[in-house]
Amino acid sequence: MSHEIKIDSSNQKYIEVETVNGVESLRVTFVEDGFTGKPCLRFNIRPHGKHLRPGPEFEIDYAPDLLSAITQLLMDAK
Repeated sequence: MSHEIKIDSSNQKYIEVETVNGVESLRVTFVEDGFTGKPCLRFNIRPHGKHLRPGPEFEIDYAPDLLSAITQLLMDAK
């Protein structure tokens, strides 16, 4: 599966994944200088037609752990 990488008004790359068809999306943004001063991934919910809701940031160093946790949950759910 491939997703279109877009650029936001702050010149940051992001991908949106539909969570509820026609209602809202999850936006994952690569932030070069996050809250901790390091590169991170920011997660936001974007209700269609409304502003982004604030969300957490994960330093890139933690991305493998985050992906592993998601994978583990998905494998356990089967």
